[in-house]
Amino acid sequence: MKIERIAKRGTLFTFQEGDSLFSQDTSVYLIDVGDKLFLCDTHVGPKSMAIVKDHINAEGLENKEIIVFNSHGDWDHIWGNCAFPDSTIIAHESCRRRIIEYGEKDLERFKDKYHDGSFGLKLPNLTFDSRLSFEDYGIEFIYAQGHTVDSAICYDKEDSVLFVGDLIEYPEPYLQYENLQEYINTLEYIKSKKADVIICGHSGIVDDNLINENIDFIKRQMK
Repeated sequence: MKIERIAKRGTLFTFQEGDSLFSQDTSVYLIDVGDKLFLCDTHVGPKSMAIVKDHINAEGLENKEIIVFNSHGDWDHIWGNCAFPDSTIIAHESCRRRIIEYGEKDLERFKDKYHDGSFGLKLPNLTFDSRLSFEDYGIEFIYAQGHTVDSAICYDKEDSVLFVGDLIEYPEPYLQYENLQEYINTLEYIKSKKADVIICGHSGIVDDNLINENIDFIKRQMK
């Protein structure tokens, strides 16, 4: 497990290989905006989120409202939702639909490998179409299809930090969505934001060089 401070109000938690039942490095991102905490993704279950909660308590932030954001509906980003039973869970509207359609199947499919059967699904309860802004906190959620049809990003305007889920990966993106031109458009949009920090779900902090390599890879698949 690696915990690092990002800019003025962010904390990046990276669950490394061997930290949990899941064998791939995965990051979640916590933003302290004052009277609320925004948590981007929830990894593979309550045991992972206990580490995040312990950090919140250690920092004296336990009385703040926690708002969760799901960058997309893949199981390794949403299973920890149930660790926040009273929280608002934000996602694109198609993310909720994907979890309804595939969530129980994924729990059954991976029950012997990636979880211990002690938890269930918690669906997003606040969905959006193109974008959702919390202007008073400088936080914006933006629909950004590409890795999946339901992918979305979180933009912290105050810190100039983008959390992009699985839209960018090293050494190449994992394609689950057939509209590859839309994927390229999304990556170009991410570049256009000119964020100081770009965080992705499985490759940590990345830069425009990797985005360009991801774009080139997608273009080769289109030929």
